[in-house]
Amino acid sequence: MSKLVKAKIDVTKIDKKKLFQGAKGTYLDVDIWIDETEPEAWKQVSLNQSQSQEDREAGLPKNYIGNGECKWGWDNQPASQPASQPGANPMQDVPAPGNDEIPF
Repeated sequence: MSKLVKAKIDVTKIDKKKLFQGAKGTYLDVDIWIDETEPEAWKQVSLNQSQSQEDREAGLPKNYIGNGECKWGWDNQPASQPASQPGANPMQDVPAPGNDEIPF
């Protein structure tokens, strides 16, 4: 069964030194934490930049860059959404390739 998580990332919080070039673009490793028991929906998902083992061992704080909510397919949500409803296509909000609106 598919599950949907919707999240927003504050790109101004990204540590740009952690961006790296891959075969098909520029990437950022992130950790996504899901807490289905969180009563406030928008706090159910949190995203932080992944840390290296050295960063963790040094006790450096996590860099939280966004949050979100569990939308569909979770225990407390319907498993699917009819195509006629708004938001049925989770990719509709993804910007087209080459979009230069990212402020870095």
